[in-house]
Amino acid sequence: MRNTMVGIGMLLGLGCGGADLPEGWEDAVAIEGLTQSECKASAYDETVKETLAATPERGAVRLDYGAAHFRCEQEVEGFVRIAGSKVDVLVQPVDMAPGAVAGCDCLYDIGMTIAGLSKGAVSVELYRRWDNLNEPNNPVKIGAAEVEIP
Repeated sequence: MRNTMVGIGMLLGLGCGGADLPEGWEDAVAIEGLTQSECKASAYDETVKETLAATPERGAVRLDYGAAHFRCEQEVEGFVRIAGSKVDVLVQPVDMAPGAVAGCDCLYDIGMTIAGLSKGAVSVELYRRWDNLNEPNNPVKIGAAEVEIP
């Protein structure tokens, strides 16, 4: 009986997919093929702003997230929620509870393609979330775009 309880406890500890997602994003799906550049610049240059560019493709939309602000050497991942013609994307660190962090922040270029979209108008919203060492740590809206999927 004890071994069964330990096994169940281990399964519960793993959770569904293991991602630490914010409230309302629990059913979001991981984005495959997300790319992240090397550090492009210091995040302390206040003249540089985070940007979103959305390019429609057949059955998909290509998103380019420019000047994404995260810690130096911090790997990120993306999640998507699709509801009809609305697409919400969240980019956040892979390790949401780092034991040690770099003493600097960087700007990265991040790219991803959201596939499986129906033909027609689509509204895309991009959100960023930092790791859990920041309080509060709610998703921050970076930008929105309207695209026509061919």
